[in-house]
Amino acid sequence: MSAPSIKRLVAIIVTLLIGSVGLTACGYKAPLYLPTAEQKQKLQEREERIKARKAKAAAEKKASQQAANDASARQPASGTSSPAAP
Repeated sequence: MSAPSIKRLVAIIVTLLIGSVGLTACGYKAPLYLPTAEQKQKLQEREERIKARKAKAAAEKKASQQAANDASARQPASGTSSPAAP
């Protein structure tokens, strides 16, 4: 093979590799079609349910942490000494 044909072969291979990588990335970020109004509504409802679940879980976690903090504040410290008897 001569030098120009090797360069051309390399250019074709590089182009095919870039194209295949570009095609494999399709569809990961968003759907490849335009959803209908009904599908959009279902997706929005699903996202709202997910947000509500996350908010509920965060509130429960905060409440349990607050309860743990309140419980630890009520317990006397173990390192304190009691007054000595005369």
